[in-house]
Amino acid sequence: MRWILAPLLACCCLASVALARKTNGPIYEDPFDLGAGGASLTRASKEGVLFSNPALLPLGAAFFRWTGLTTTFLVNKEAVDTARSLVKSAQSSKSSSSGSDSKAQAADIVDKVFKNPIHLGWGLALSTVTSAFGLSAFSRFEPDIRAKQFGSTGLPEVELRTESYHGVAIGAAVRTPLRWLLFGATAKYLYAGEQDVAAQVTDSATIASFGQQKFAQNLVALNKGVGLDLGTLLFFQGQNVDLTAAGKVDDLGNTKLSGTSAQPKQFKQVASAGLGLTLHSTADALHFAVDYRDLSDVYKEALFKRLYVGTKVTLRTYLGFSGGYYNGYPSMGVEIDLLLLRLAFTSYTRELGDHPGVDPRHIYMASISAGF
Repeated sequence: MRWILAPLLACCCLASVALARKTNGPIYEDPFDLGAGGASLTRASKEGVLFSNPALLPLGAAFFRWTGLTTTFLVNKEAVDTARSLVKSAQSSKSSSSGSDSKAQAADIVDKVFKNPIHLGWGLALSTVTSAFGLSAFSRFEPDIRAKQFGSTGLPEVELRTESYHGVAIGAAVRTPLRWLLFGATAKYLYAGEQDVAAQVTDSATIASFGQQKFAQNLVALNKGVGLDLGTLLFFQGQNVDLTAAGKVDDLGNTKLSGTSAQPKQFKQVASAGLGLTLHSTADALHFAVDYRDLSDVYKEALFKRLYVGTKVTLRTYLGFSGGYYNGYPSMGVEIDLLLLRLAFTSYTRELGDHPGVDPRHIYMASISAGF
């Protein structure tokens, strides 16, 4: 069993980097927005406005919208299930002295390791947002580790995919003389890196290289570049019903990236559109939204990865619930506002395959925000 677990554990220790593979979505998303299926072109939360659609900035009554730090942690359900099995097996082995039982438990552990991928991550965003402009320094990464019983050569294999995003975003918006027409822009200075590493568990030379400094340096290598997003919003406000239509261009003219990382070399220009309907009183609101991302299909993705649908319910600004459709799976979230502290919990699924059910990651996300 050691020759199977050793390289996997080595990857786990060295994989303090990232994954998500940015294509048509914002480079940073608020957890509450993800709970609403990622449909954020017509309504977004806190600093999420700068990345989802800067034209949303002027909406609302107060000038100062948010200043604070948001910290997010995430893990996939499969990793949690594996950890529970490991703890249970460890407890059982202490109470059992049978050699056959120990072998059966070891076999069960190996089976779960090869069946269940590990997806972890964290994110940080220090931001200030007003009704005219916003600034956010952000950082996020998510390592994804998957063991395969049969790799490309038919032997057991471990795959590590990483993606890392860091940078600063500055956004601003204006309301035109036509009060229902708004424009916004966000400039981004980005650091980004993606790595793909695969090793057969019997390849001792490759496994040995995991412990070398050069391997770690390549794993965390980043490219840098400057990008620009443009957004527009049609906002028709009624006494109890609001209608919104949004347009967004991410990475205008393609965002070129250069540096020591093999990927990515650029983020392609993506055009998206969204519709929203809000039913509201003076303190409560129910928002429905649908986003259609990458209208020209520049990333050649299936429809289920380009269509985002969701709803948000806010009660007296202190409690919010969200739900939606993300990557072909249901999503949900809740946010609690405790004045200077906001807590958010989200569950959604990211599909890494080409259609739902191929290679999903069922993700649990927890977020704490301190600010005002």
